[in-house]
Amino acid sequence: MVFTVEGIYMKKKKAEALMQRLVQNEISRPEFEELLEGLEDSEMLSGMEESMRKHFDKVLKDYNNDKNANFENHKTSKLK
Repeated sequence: MVFTVEGIYMKKKKAEALMQRLVQNEISRPEFEELLEGLEDSEMLSGMEESMRKHFDKVLKDYNNDKNANFENHKTSKLK
C-alpha cells in the first residue's frame, strides 16, 4: 500500500465532511457506515478528531458568548 500526501489529505477532508454531516444531522445511512469504517483508518480517524475538536471549540465559544450576553442583559435590566 502506498500512502501519498494527497491521499492522506483527501481522507482527512472526507472524514471532516462526514463529521460535519453527522453533527448537522444530515448524514445518510451509507455515509454513516463509511464514517464507522473510518474508525479503523488512522488517517480518517485523525481527520475525525480534528473535525470534532473544531466543532467542540465552536460550541463552547458560542455557549460562552451566549452566557456572557445573557449576563450583560440581566445586569443592564437591573440598572433600569
